[in-house]
Amino acid sequence: MNLINSGIDLKATRNALLPTATLTAQYGTVGLAGNQPVFGPAPGTFVATTIPIVDAAGNPTGDFVGSAVPGPFLRVDKAGFTDAVSSAFHNNFPDYQISLNVQIPIRNRSAQADNQRAQLQHRQLETQLQQLKNAALLDVRNTYIALEQDRARVEAASKARELQQQTFEAEQKKYQLGASTVYLVIQTQRDLIAAQGSELRALADLAEAKASYERAVGRTLEVNRVNIADAKTGDVERETLIPGTLHGQVVGRDKIWSTSGQK
Repeated sequence: MNLINSGIDLKATRNALLPTATLTAQYGTVGLAGNQPVFGPAPGTFVATTIPIVDAAGNPTGDFVGSAVPGPFLRVDKAGFTDAVSSAFHNNFPDYQISLNVQIPIRNRSAQADNQRAQLQHRQLETQLQQLKNAALLDVRNTYIALEQDRARVEAASKARELQQQTFEAEQKKYQLGASTVYLVIQTQRDLIAAQGSELRALADLAEAKASYERAVGRTLEVNRVNIADAKTGDVERETLIPGTLHGQVVGRDKIWSTSGQK
C-alpha cells in the first residue's frame, strides 16, 4: 500500500511539471424589470425613423429621430417580477463567455524538487519491499534447513537411546549371572537416562523448528486448525491442534518414544 501511494504521489509531482491548459465556457440569461419612462419625439423632428433632419441647403444635420434629445413625457411602462422571469426564460438578454488559460512552467525548481523527492521515496520503498522478500525467502530456507537437521538429530538420538537401552538390559543380565557389578549397572542406567534426555531435547527442538518453519511459510493457523472466522463467531467447528500434544492430548515419554519412529 505504501508503494501504491508513493506511485500516486510520483505521478502527481510529474504532472505538476507539465503545461496546464484550462478552457472555460459560461452561458447565462438575465431577466430585467422595473419602471421605464416613455417620451414622445423631440420637437421639430420627422416621425420617420430613417429620414435625417436636413438644413436649408439640403445637407444632413446629423440629428435623427429618436436621438438623445428627449421629447415630451408620455407615460411610464411598468414591468414587475413576472416580466423579469419571462424575459429570463425567453432568453431575451443572453450572456456568453469563453476563456482559455494556458500555464507553462519554466524552470519550476520547487516542482522539480518535489518530483525528485517522490522518485527517491518510490525507489526507497521498492528497495525495502525487495529486502522484505529476500528476508522472507532466507527465513524460509534457514528454517527448512534447521528442520531437516533437527529431524536427523531426532533419528540419531533415537538410535542412540535404543542402543543404550540394549546396553543397559545386557548389563542387567550380566549382573544377574554374576558377571558384572552394581557400579557398571548404575553407570549404564545413567547413560540410558542421558540418552533419553537427549532424545527429548531433540524432539523439543524438532517441534520448535517445525513451528518456526510453519511461521516462515505462513501456515501456522492452517496447520493448527485455527480459523479467523471461528474467532469472530465464537463457534469452533473442529478441534484445534496445540503444539506439544498428540491428537489433542498431552502425552508422556512412553507415547513419544513409541511414536518417534513413525514420526
